[in-house]
Amino acid sequence: MMYEFSIAQRHILRNPRMALFTVAAVTLAVAIIVLFMGIMSGFQEEIITTTVENNPHIYIQPKEDENYIYLYRTVSNILWAYPGVEAVSARLAGKGAAKYKDEVRAISFLGVNPEDEDRMMDVRSDIISGDFQDLERRKYAAFIGTGLAEKLKIDLEDDFTLTRGNISLRIKVAGLFETGTAADDSLIYIPLMLAQDLIEMGDVVSEVDAKVADIYQVSLITADLNRRFAYDSKSWQDMNADILNLIETQRVFAWIFYLLIFAIAGFGIANTMIMIVSRRTREIGILMAMGATRRSILKVFILESLILAPPSALMGGILAYLSAQLIMSYEIELPSEIYMISKMTISMKPEFFVWAVGIALTVNFVAGLYPAWKASRMDPVVAIGSA
Repeated sequence: MMYEFSIAQRHILRNPRMALFTVAAVTLAVAIIVLFMGIMSGFQEEIITTTVENNPHIYIQPKEDENYIYLYRTVSNILWAYPGVEAVSARLAGKGAAKYKDEVRAISFLGVNPEDEDRMMDVRSDIISGDFQDLERRKYAAFIGTGLAEKLKIDLEDDFTLTRGNISLRIKVAGLFETGTAADDSLIYIPLMLAQDLIEMGDVVSEVDAKVADIYQVSLITADLNRRFAYDSKSWQDMNADILNLIETQRVFAWIFYLLIFAIAGFGIANTMIMIVSRRTREIGILMAMGATRRSILKVFILESLILAPPSALMGGILAYLSAQLIMSYEIELPSEIYMISKMTISMKPEFFVWAVGIALTVNFVAGLYPAWKASRMDPVVAIGSA
């Protein structure tokens, strides 16, 4: 193996231009794939994080033939009995219209107990102005999203009209919140009792939700809840199945993209290696005439490809990392109503750079196989006489 390695090294040093082309091709392939992995990983992690943080982990909804949960306090107590449950909030959701002066917007309202909702959703971290506990102290108060406030041209302590069906109530803006999601453009938090007045169904809620310490244990809890009573219990995975399916689809298309880049780089390297073999036909013939076996010739050209893999992986990884840092420095904002996240994030994990080494080695090895095989199959007499 040592003399094959020595010959491979000598070939590379004698043809720096060919070596440079091979290294450049693999470097670009590695950089593109690793950078794209980081972008996809960051995008998917941000979506999952946003989904998990901005939504409950467990949803308990009314029975199949009912619209509301009447025994919601009992349901809340049952939820609290499960280990790992960190917060429970009974909520009454509905749709209506908000009017301020000449501006009217369709909205979604959420009637809550502010302390329970804050414990579950950490609402206070999204508050721009006001005290969320005002929903406990003031019945006719509301917290509205900053996007909705801009559309209504409304400010803190202004009174607006909230309408659902035939019921209209005058409500004061007690505060503003901003989550960075589409909720900012349509959601209004109001006291649970006020929402019940709008619904006119008495002391009811539309859902009882919870958050747990381990999000991947949720399905076990919901399965047990569905066995215990007739209410419809769902996990965050159930409620966001479309998003999770989208992420899986993205992963499939991402790997198709990686394979295309792999193939393009591989064909380029294979073409270069074939040219190298054709230029060294006489040299190959002489080596075989001197006693080099076909196996040794095969090793020489495969080693020639593999020797170029480590520098390609290193430079590709560095290029991907620097490109990621450059992109992140611009803080590219995304429309949250389309992408579900407000800005682009790139997650450059250590395993991606391990992938870089694997990609470089694989591309160089596969691309070098055919040229190496072709070189090893030459007839030494014909090879020497062809020069």
